[in-house]
Amino acid sequence: MNHSADQPVMINKEAAMDVVHQQWAPTWLRGVTAFFVGGALIQTALELLGVHLEWFVGMATFNANWLVAMTLMPVFVGIVIGMIYGFGGKYLAHFPPLTVLLISYYQSTHGVLPEGVELLPWGLWVMFMILQMEFCAVGGFIGEILVRRRTGWLHRYGAAPDADPLPDDGEQVGQSRG
Repeated sequence: MNHSADQPVMINKEAAMDVVHQQWAPTWLRGVTAFFVGGALIQTALELLGVHLEWFVGMATFNANWLVAMTLMPVFVGIVIGMIYGFGGKYLAHFPPLTVLLISYYQSTHGVLPEGVELLPWGLWVMFMILQMEFCAVGGFIGEILVRRRTGWLHRYGAAPDADPLPDDGEQVGQSRG
């Protein structure tokens, strides 16, 4: 016997509003902002660390700054992107490192390299770029989770449309199973 048709579902909209907050901007504006902030953070961090991921100077290339630029920096930038954009930030986080590294590689191919510096082979550089993109996506996922804890994913109030209320325990106490 279905009791859901007999009783209306009560929704406390004030309690739901306490859990879900409205986003600060429309999706397109959050995406553009996250993209440019992420690109600026990546470029600034690479300059501060003094790392050019497309340059190769022998084993001296792979120092502590290079490791930080390959691992921790893109995760941090991804967290910022995910927190700005919200749900979907892990997908958007792939593109700022791609853009910054493509521009950097283009500038290195058409500019004068310092003495003793060679460009990485295209395939190895692509692998480093993919690693940057994936580390940034991991950070974007973490940023999504941090934002979700603050704002929630959906603006849905009340129970799901297919949810049936459970029968009251008081109705079943006097009934036998036979």
